[in-house]
Amino acid sequence: MRLPGGFADEVKSQADIVRIVSDYVSLKKRGANYIARCPFHSEKTPSFNVHQAKGIFKCFGCGAGGSVYDFVMQIEGCSFPEAVRIVAGKTGIPVPELQIGEDQKKAARDRETVLKLNEWAVEFFREQLHGTGPGERAQAYIESRGLTRETCTLFRIGYAPDSWDALTNYLRKRGAATDEIERSGLVVLKDDGKFYDRFRGRVMFPIADSQDRIIAFGGRIMDSGEPKYLNSPETAGYTKGRNLYGLGLAKNEIRKQGFAVLVEGYLDCIIPVQAGIGNVVASLGTALTDGQVRLLRRYMERPRVIVNFDPDAAGQSAAARSIDLFLAEGFKVEVLTLPTKEDPDQYVRSHGADAFRALLGTAQPYIEFIVDAATRTHDTSRPAGKVEAINSILPHLIRMPDKVARANYADQIADRLKVDTRIIREELRRAATDKRQSLDSGRIRSAEDVTDAERQLLELILMRADVRAAVLSNLDQDDYSGLATSFLFKSIVDINREGGPLDYETLSSGIDGEVEKRLVAGLFMSDLAWARGHDFDTLFKHATEAMLSLRVRLLERKREAIQIQLSQAERDNNQDLVLRLFQEKAELKRRMLRMTQVADAVSKGEGNTQL
Repeated sequence: MRLPGGFADEVKSQADIVRIVSDYVSLKKRGANYIARCPFHSEKTPSFNVHQAKGIFKCFGCGAGGSVYDFVMQIEGCSFPEAVRIVAGKTGIPVPELQIGEDQKKAARDRETVLKLNEWAVEFFREQLHGTGPGERAQAYIESRGLTRETCTLFRIGYAPDSWDALTNYLRKRGAATDEIERSGLVVLKDDGKFYDRFRGRVMFPIADSQDRIIAFGGRIMDSGEPKYLNSPETAGYTKGRNLYGLGLAKNEIRKQGFAVLVEGYLDCIIPVQAGIGNVVASLGTALTDGQVRLLRRYMERPRVIVNFDPDAAGQSAAARSIDLFLAEGFKVEVLTLPTKEDPDQYVRSHGADAFRALLGTAQPYIEFIVDAATRTHDTSRPAGKVEAINSILPHLIRMPDKVARANYADQIADRLKVDTRIIREELRRAATDKRQSLDSGRIRSAEDVTDAERQLLELILMRADVRAAVLSNLDQDDYSGLATSFLFKSIVDINREGGPLDYETLSSGIDGEVEKRLVAGLFMSDLAWARGHDFDTLFKHATEAMLSLRVRLLERKREAIQIQLSQAERDNNQDLVLRLFQEKAELKRRMLRMTQVADAVSKGEGNTQL
């Protein structure tokens, strides 16, 4: 909606900047000016000045300053035309409409009507809460949830009586027309054209926009029943996904603190605010939208958010989905998962505001939260599972704007997932640096290919029961841990221990992946021409050579892992750790040399085959 030319100047000439600013901060007169602590940054000594005669403000701490419109645009996070409308409204000057069609005029009228009826509904719900009978029961419920009378007043919490038409009758007495009530979202229209009150027997949470106008409601049932929460439908005054619960009250504190805490539910927002943590807003119980993220961004110069959703699976999944939306708008994103598995409402009531503030300081960078989720979702004991986990992390990792940070996190992710294969570590780092969403499958396959030693040992185990018994009695979990076929060795060990038949059906029944099943089928289909005609001693010698080869490979992987730790310790200048790792590396080198010598002797028939 356009404003007529000259209207902004007219409003500014009539507006009292002191009265406008006083709606947001507490001003004290000092000489010709009024002073206060600045609402745009945190300070102890007032440096924010308002000059009434000149109609300007200036903060000598952060440098903010300008006209009454500049103040409103900064404090409300709104555009210039919207600032003019806000100042005009506070000054009592009607806003003229210019060059708008009838449809736009009707939409504006409908919106104002919905806002008016919502205000009346708030008054009604508040009266019902403080009445006798059902209202007393609602008060008892509210007190059981830890809410004070002052908090209920601040958030305008009320009670909808368990009646089909109590609110409808009240609105009619206030002068609302039937068609206005129908379009308000406060009633439900029946097939016969009649309607009844939408909210009945519920504690009512008014939902306000950033300018504290009531645009919708959420109603919470006090007993068991469904739905637990009932929300307003979309109306001319309310569009889902465009507002955040509590933002009107939190925006100034968010601006001062430089970050917002995002929670899920009404009480998750209200209880921390009641305890003195004022920069908390809630997502209104729906999936976060880019519109909500952009709205929140208005109030921070360097946007930062701590996401503290409920600890259940649904809450953690919602937290993961919200991350990409925040990153797209340039937010620094951190995630807080409360250690007690409580939601923010319960935690603050149980442990207090100071404990909650302390935990906010420990919130983890979003990428660490994503890595934790990936390790829970994927079986990282298998090489293929590690690759799947990495591919689920990469789309989030590449959103980091800093190339060096991405590369450093790639190394940390490899450490967390215990990736000891050099090719995969290098590919992860390359993918992170080049902002690719997945690893190069060709390079990964080459790193995960089953070695000749693995295949030969498995074929011998499956072919001969006597060789199998001898091999398994000498096989340790460390011998196959981290191999592409580790899942297969483990299954064989388990089946052998339980005394089950070692056939294709039994071995493949516990395997999900198609690649793994094809490998098992290939082993059973192998004709083992190279092993025909050999006696036990000869076959066990081949098995011993294969096992020694795997053990040498294991030591090589351990040495690579120690080298990674050693490089990090040297960067951190941790001399004690550097010395210890050098000693471990030297010991591994000696063991590798001895193992290689034993393998050579066995191959030449010079050593015994007892491992």
